[in-house]
Amino acid sequence: MKIFNKLLIFFIIIVSNNLILYACDNHIPVRVGISNTNFSSYLFDNIEFLNANSLRVIDAASGYNVPLDINSKILKVTSENNLYRIYVNNVLTAKNLTGPILISSTNEGVISINGLKRKGKQAFYRGSIELVRSSKDNSKFSIVNVLSLKNYLKGVVPNEMPVKFGLEALKAQTVAARNYAVSPRLKAYKEFDLCDSVACQVYYGANTEDPLANQAIEETTGIIAIDQQNNPILALYSSTAGGYTESYEYAFSDPETKEFPSKDISYLQAVPDNKKFNTLETEREAENFYTSSPAAFDDESPYYRWSKEWTKPELEKVLSVTLPAQSKTGFISPAAENSKDVGKIISIKPLQRGKSGKIIKLEIKTNKNTYIVQKELVIRRCFQKNGISLPSANFVINYIDSQTPVYKFSGGGFGHGVGLSQWGSGKMAKLGYSYIDILQHYYKGIKLATIPVKVINNRKSVERFFFSDNQNAKLFIQNNDAEGRLIVCINEKEIDIDLKKNLTSIDISEYLQKGKNKIEYLIDNNYNDYTKSVVVYVEIKEAVNE
Repeated sequence: MKIFNKLLIFFIIIVSNNLILYACDNHIPVRVGISNTNFSSYLFDNIEFLNANSLRVIDAASGYNVPLDINSKILKVTSENNLYRIYVNNVLTAKNLTGPILISSTNEGVISINGLKRKGKQAFYRGSIELVRSSKDNSKFSIVNVLSLKNYLKGVVPNEMPVKFGLEALKAQTVAARNYAVSPRLKAYKEFDLCDSVACQVYYGANTEDPLANQAIEETTGIIAIDQQNNPILALYSSTAGGYTESYEYAFSDPETKEFPSKDISYLQAVPDNKKFNTLETEREAENFYTSSPAAFDDESPYYRWSKEWTKPELEKVLSVTLPAQSKTGFISPAAENSKDVGKIISIKPLQRGKSGKIIKLEIKTNKNTYIVQKELVIRRCFQKNGISLPSANFVINYIDSQTPVYKFSGGGFGHGVGLSQWGSGKMAKLGYSYIDILQHYYKGIKLATIPVKVINNRKSVERFFFSDNQNAKLFIQNNDAEGRLIVCINEKEIDIDLKKNLTSIDISEYLQKGKNKIEYLIDNNYNDYTKSVVVYVEIKEAVNE
């Protein structure tokens, strides 16, 4: 028997039966806030669950277990006087509960929230549900779905990308979604990590899962994209880039300082689908590009090219509403306090564009003021048609001065246009590109690897699973302040690494198998010092330098 197995058996016998720390997709927990049917609110004062006879309901504060039996059909939880009440079949069963209220399935099945719809169907959720008192309004609570990263992705991938785009596109989407779950742009909610709408990632639960999307999740098990500093990347993506993605700093403000343009991110650079495309920072280049349709990866999208028109009075009416509303963001100067501030349009012109031609600063001159509007989302929301914002801020403006003056906007793309283009991924997959090719096209200088894991000097092993297509991989070791030996077991084969030698990488290709691989890490020495650790990850695809 090899040393890893001997050590493991010894530690299990001596220390505990719950020794191994699992850290793969199936065991990384995700906390998702569940909104109402139209995604307008994450705050509730009452909620009902179906099939209460298959539920376990506990008040976390007191440990009280709500009595449920075979005749229990509907469980209702309400918030009254900042405390919870629970009704079973409309009969008050428990009151004055502090919460959180923990709800799980007794048979590892799904949990159904009465009346909540996703894609027009009754919503079902894997994992468990927590009803957590809101930090914004103590009289209400949030519904938090706690589940594994793997099951979370099953409810995301087929809802973020049409499965008709094919397996490789779905695999690229899966890695991007896994990255976003691990490393979101900002944490806007205290009660949960991610919301279930387009504000984070679209998550519709178990009733919308798809076999091909599930295959994509399985065949990218454990894999994320990491940057040159070995950190999980911020894997932003949007529907359609219009043939040219944008650099991060020209689309997003700094989440803390609100500075715009923000600081750049090395891997979120503007990327043309064709290297022959010039940057589109001038009006002439932008107009040539967005009033034509050059071949591009996302040219099959219905939003690859689009146009919107308003008569002058129509647009003045729109701006009289949107300018005051968007002034609250802080990205319009001077701020328009009300509709009377806006006035009649004299001119509208872009002042600055990003590399993809995205307008990042716009001037709206009226007979009452001259407004400077910044940031792509604010610009899009200022120019609404039938109450709907512009598909993107990649557009050119033509004023047609006729008997009935018209403003015509000609543009391309849908969404912020930073990072992966979903429609572009679909066409790349159709053309034979792998999911790794797709990811490395849209995210520059990235590596594909397992999530970096810290192995602590506490005689506990860490186990991960990951999927490898090409059976080539390197084990990377960083931030090493541990002593002794790092014992690595790959598919039951051991490598013994002396941590004093400060090795940074080891080729482990010979130990891999095509498909799912199991790797375990354990620090072996004669003492426990929990302050000592080493960070390790497996790289399955190195960065491509262009």
